[in-house]
Amino acid sequence: MVELYIVRHGETDTNYEGRINGMSTDKPLNANGIKQIEELEKHIDINKFDEIYSSPMKRAMQTADILNHGVHEIKQDKRLYEADYGSWDGIKEDDLVDEYPDAFDENHYLLPAYTKYAKNGEEYADVYKRVEDFMNDMAKKGNEKILVVCHGFISRSFMKVVTGAQNISNIIQPNNAGVSKYKISDTGIKYVMYYGRMNDIDD
Repeated sequence: MVELYIVRHGETDTNYEGRINGMSTDKPLNANGIKQIEELEKHIDINKFDEIYSSPMKRAMQTADILNHGVHEIKQDKRLYEADYGSWDGIKEDDLVDEYPDAFDENHYLLPAYTKYAKNGEEYADVYKRVEDFMNDMAKKGNEKILVVCHGFISRSFMKVVTGAQNISNIIQPNNAGVSKYKISDTGIKYVMYYGRMNDIDD
């Protein structure tokens, strides 16, 4: 079986400020984000992994670098980019919720309907498609153990692809530095092992 460990990057200033943190907000980790990943690194033996993949964005690559210790080549994959929220990228959520209530769920996560208002916002179906394509490629790896560094909505999208959940709002975003684990069998069946763990990533 292929084992996929999905890591959400550490905190950025835009996370801390409650801003919509998509593809266009390419910020590095802040001091707290670095501490989060350094703490996670204590619980990951990178030598037990066969490969490491990352979103090309700064916050993900910085996270991957800290976890990797220069052991593996970090393979950047554009399918792991955070969703592109278009003209809403970087705006404080609190500045939008009252004006566009049908674009947010009760946890203040963006609903698919946000694209009615945000110019050039990426459709969620397109995000799910690229995540599924990535997983299908990883399924061909045999018995590899793979570390994947990405983003909050991409982490939720992995869970949606695996479980077939109809409503993305049923999937809460993992915290910064949260880890989720999936297995893909030789027959291509995808399994959830755990979701959004902090530091404790042992089997």
